[in-house]
Amino acid sequence: MTAIALVRQRILVPAAIALVLAVAAAGFWYWQVRSAPPGPSGISTAALPEGFKPMDPPMQMGGFAFQDAEGNTVRLADFKGRPIILNIWAKWCAPCLVEMPELNRLQSEAAPGTLAVVTVAVDEPDPAKVRDFLANRRWDALKPYLDPKNVFAKALNIKSIPVSLLIDKDGFALVRVDAPVAWYSDESIRLLKRTIGL
Repeated sequence: MTAIALVRQRILVPAAIALVLAVAAAGFWYWQVRSAPPGPSGISTAALPEGFKPMDPPMQMGGFAFQDAEGNTVRLADFKGRPIILNIWAKWCAPCLVEMPELNRLQSEAAPGTLAVVTVAVDEPDPAKVRDFLANRRWDALKPYLDPKNVFAKALNIKSIPVSLLIDKDGFALVRVDAPVAWYSDESIRLLKRTIGL
Protein backbone atom coordinates (compact mmCIF):
# COMPACT_ATOMS: atom_id res chain seq x y z
CA MET A 1 0.00 0.00 0.00
CA THR A 2 1.39 3.36 -0.99
CA ALA A 3 1.66 6.34 1.30
CA ILE A 4 -1.14 8.12 -0.58
CA ALA A 5 -3.47 5.14 -0.21
CA LEU A 6 -2.68 4.98 3.49
CA VAL A 7 -3.51 8.68 3.94
CA ARG A 8 -6.75 8.24 1.99
CA GLN A 9 -7.69 5.27 4.15
CA ARG A 10 -6.97 7.22 7.34
CA ILE A 11 -9.16 10.09 6.14
CA LEU A 12 -11.96 8.19 4.39
CA VAL A 13 -12.66 5.55 7.08
CA PRO A 14 -13.26 8.08 9.90
CA ALA A 15 -15.22 10.30 7.50
CA ALA A 16 -17.43 7.36 6.49
CA ILE A 17 -17.99 6.46 10.15
CA ALA A 18 -18.88 10.09 10.98
CA LEU A 19 -21.30 10.18 8.03
CA VAL A 20 -23.01 6.94 9.12
CA LEU A 21 -23.35 8.25 12.70
CA ALA A 22 -24.75 11.59 11.47
CA VAL A 23 -27.34 9.83 9.29
CA ALA A 24 -28.30 7.53 12.19
CA ALA A 25 -28.67 10.48 14.57
CA ALA A 26 -30.79 12.38 12.05
CA GLY A 27 -32.97 9.32 11.51
CA PHE A 28 -33.43 8.85 15.26
CA TRP A 29 -34.34 12.54 15.69
CA TYR A 30 -36.87 12.32 12.84
CA TRP A 31 -38.42 9.17 14.35
CA GLN A 32 -38.72 10.87 17.78
CA VAL A 33 -40.39 13.94 16.28
CA ARG A 34 -42.80 11.91 14.15
CA SER A 35 -43.79 9.50 16.94
CA ALA A 36 -44.22 12.07 19.75
CA PRO A 37 -47.86 12.92 20.44
CA PRO A 38 -48.63 16.38 19.14
CA GLY A 39 -49.20 19.15 21.67
CA PRO A 40 -52.61 20.76 21.63
CA SER A 41 -53.25 23.68 19.37
CA GLY A 42 -53.62 27.11 20.87
CA ILE A 43 -56.98 28.54 21.83
CA SER A 44 -57.88 32.08 20.89
CA THR A 45 -58.82 34.50 23.67
CA ALA A 46 -61.77 35.65 21.57
CA ALA A 47 -63.24 32.14 21.73
CA LEU A 48 -63.29 32.11 25.55
CA PRO A 49 -65.89 33.38 28.01
CA GLU A 50 -64.97 36.47 30.01
CA GLY A 51 -62.29 35.81 32.62
CA PHE A 52 -60.90 32.69 30.94
CA LYS A 53 -57.39 32.86 29.46
CA PRO A 54 -55.67 30.44 27.12
CA MET A 55 -52.51 28.77 28.38
CA ASP A 56 -50.09 29.88 25.70
CA PRO A 57 -48.36 27.60 25.16
CA PRO A 58 -50.40 24.79 26.72
CA MET A 59 -48.66 23.49 29.83
CA GLN A 60 -47.96 19.79 30.48
CA MET A 61 -49.28 19.12 34.00
CA GLY A 62 -48.75 15.36 34.37
CA GLY A 63 -45.79 15.60 36.75
CA PHE A 64 -47.43 17.89 39.29
CA ALA A 65 -47.79 16.15 42.66
CA PHE A 66 -50.14 16.71 45.60
CA GLN A 67 -51.66 14.55 48.37
CA ASP A 68 -54.83 12.57 48.89
CA ALA A 69 -56.75 12.16 52.18
CA GLU A 70 -54.42 9.35 53.29
CA GLY A 71 -51.31 11.46 52.70
CA ASN A 72 -50.33 9.51 49.57
CA THR A 73 -48.71 11.31 46.66
CA VAL A 74 -51.00 11.79 43.67
CA ARG A 75 -49.94 13.13 40.28
CA LEU A 76 -52.11 14.58 37.58
CA ALA A 77 -50.59 11.89 35.33
CA ASP A 78 -52.63 9.41 37.41
CA PHE A 79 -55.70 10.79 35.59
CA LYS A 80 -54.19 10.39 32.10
CA GLY A 81 -56.76 9.62 29.46
CA ARG A 82 -59.39 11.68 31.29
CA PRO A 83 -60.14 15.38 30.93
CA ILE A 84 -59.56 17.26 34.18
CA ILE A 85 -60.94 20.36 35.82
CA LEU A 86 -58.19 21.27 38.29
CA ASN A 87 -59.51 23.64 40.96
CA ILE A 88 -57.25 25.33 43.51
CA TRP A 89 -59.22 26.45 46.58
CA ALA A 90 -59.14 27.07 50.34
CA LYS A 91 -61.64 26.56 53.17
CA TRP A 92 -61.59 30.26 54.14
CA CYS A 93 -62.13 31.46 50.55
CA ALA A 94 -65.78 32.54 50.12
CA PRO A 95 -65.60 32.77 46.28
CA CYS A 96 -64.10 29.24 46.22
CA LEU A 97 -67.02 27.86 48.20
CA VAL A 98 -69.55 29.44 45.83
CA GLU A 99 -68.47 27.20 42.94
CA MET A 100 -67.85 24.01 44.91
CA PRO A 101 -71.47 22.73 44.71
CA GLU A 102 -71.36 22.91 40.90
CA LEU A 103 -67.95 21.23 40.77
CA ASN A 104 -69.36 18.50 43.01
CA ARG A 105 -72.35 18.15 40.68
CA LEU A 106 -70.10 17.95 37.58
CA GLN A 107 -68.14 15.12 39.19
CA SER A 108 -71.23 13.28 40.43
CA GLU A 109 -72.85 13.38 36.95
CA ALA A 110 -69.69 12.27 35.10
CA ALA A 111 -69.57 8.66 33.99
CA PRO A 112 -66.89 6.58 35.73
CA GLY A 113 -63.50 6.95 34.05
CA THR A 114 -64.44 10.17 32.26
CA LEU A 115 -64.16 13.70 33.68
CA ALA A 116 -62.01 14.12 36.79
CA VAL A 117 -62.82 17.16 38.93
CA VAL A 118 -59.69 17.55 41.04
CA THR A 119 -60.16 20.12 43.80
CA VAL A 120 -56.93 20.81 45.69
CA ALA A 121 -57.00 22.69 49.00
CA VAL A 122 -53.99 24.97 49.53
CA ASP A 123 -54.72 26.19 53.07
CA GLU A 124 -54.72 22.98 55.07
CA PRO A 125 -51.86 20.53 55.75
CA ASP A 126 -54.17 18.08 57.59
CA PRO A 127 -55.90 15.68 55.17
CA ALA A 128 -58.58 14.75 57.74
CA LYS A 129 -59.69 18.38 58.00
CA VAL A 130 -60.10 18.69 54.22
CA ARG A 131 -62.02 15.39 54.12
CA ASP A 132 -64.31 16.49 56.98
CA PHE A 133 -64.86 19.92 55.44
CA LEU A 134 -66.10 18.37 52.17
CA ALA A 135 -68.16 15.72 53.96
CA ASN A 136 -69.88 18.26 56.24
CA ARG A 137 -71.11 20.13 53.16
CA ARG A 138 -72.15 16.90 51.42
CA TRP A 139 -69.74 17.45 48.56
CA ASP A 140 -69.31 13.70 48.45
CA ALA A 141 -68.34 13.42 44.78
CA LEU A 142 -65.18 15.48 45.37
CA LYS A 143 -62.16 13.62 46.68
CA PRO A 144 -60.15 15.47 49.34
CA TYR A 145 -56.82 16.57 47.88
CA LEU A 146 -54.35 19.04 49.32
CA ASP A 147 -51.13 20.79 48.35
CA PRO A 148 -49.15 21.34 51.57
CA LYS A 149 -45.99 22.27 49.62
CA ASN A 150 -47.79 24.87 47.48
CA VAL A 151 -46.58 23.21 44.30
CA PHE A 152 -49.41 24.67 42.20
CA ALA A 153 -49.16 28.17 43.68
CA LYS A 154 -45.47 28.34 42.79
CA ALA A 155 -45.65 26.70 39.36
CA LEU A 156 -48.72 28.66 38.23
CA ASN A 157 -47.77 31.94 39.94
CA ILE A 158 -51.13 32.02 41.74
CA LYS A 159 -51.85 35.37 43.40
CA SER A 160 -55.48 34.75 44.41
CA ILE A 161 -57.92 31.87 44.49
CA PRO A 162 -59.94 30.12 43.21
CA VAL A 163 -57.98 29.16 40.14
CA SER A 164 -59.24 26.52 37.71
CA LEU A 165 -57.47 24.91 34.77
CA LEU A 166 -59.04 22.86 32.01
CA ILE A 167 -56.67 20.00 31.24
CA ASP A 168 -57.09 17.72 28.23
CA LYS A 169 -56.80 13.92 28.15
CA ASP A 170 -53.06 14.14 27.42
CA GLY A 171 -52.37 16.28 30.50
CA PHE A 172 -52.05 19.68 28.81
CA ALA A 173 -53.58 22.68 30.59
CA LEU A 174 -55.38 24.59 27.85
CA VAL A 175 -57.37 27.26 29.70
CA ARG A 176 -57.09 29.05 33.05
CA VAL A 177 -59.52 31.15 35.04
CA ASP A 178 -58.64 33.06 38.22
CA ALA A 179 -62.19 33.50 39.53
CA PRO A 180 -65.18 31.42 40.54
CA VAL A 181 -67.10 29.96 37.60
CA ALA A 182 -70.76 29.25 36.98
CA TRP A 183 -69.92 25.79 35.61
CA TYR A 184 -73.45 25.07 34.39
CA SER A 185 -73.85 28.28 32.39
CA ASP A 186 -74.34 27.75 28.66
CA GLU A 187 -71.00 29.32 27.80
CA SER A 188 -69.11 27.25 30.41
CA ILE A 189 -70.66 24.01 29.13
CA ARG A 190 -69.78 25.00 25.54
CA LEU A 191 -66.21 25.75 26.65
CA LEU A 192 -65.87 22.39 28.43
CA LYS A 193 -67.09 20.57 25.32
CA ARG A 194 -64.83 22.55 22.98
CA THR A 195 -61.63 22.36 25.03
CA ILE A 196 -61.62 19.10 26.99
CA GLY A 197 -64.37 17.17 25.23
CA LEU A 198 -66.81 16.98 28.09
